[in-house]
Amino acid sequence: MLVRCPFYKFDDGKRRITCEGIIDDSSLSLIFRKKADQVKQLYVFCCRHYEHCEIYRMLMENKYSEEEGIP
Repeated sequence: MLVRCPFYKFDDGKRRITCEGIIDDSSLSLIFRKKADQVKQLYVFCCRHYEHCEIYRMLMENKYSEEEGIP
């Protein structure tokens, strides 16, 4: 899968997706009960519609609201 979200860091291929955190040099992890749910999140939000992801929106509103561009 081709990840498009600029805040995606990595996933473990099982049940975890790790994204950039709100504080510099930090990370946020989403941990799913079912692998199928992790795959759905990864495909729908990380690969396709990242601008609708709660983490993307939170980072844009709180971390990058005063900065221009995304790292």
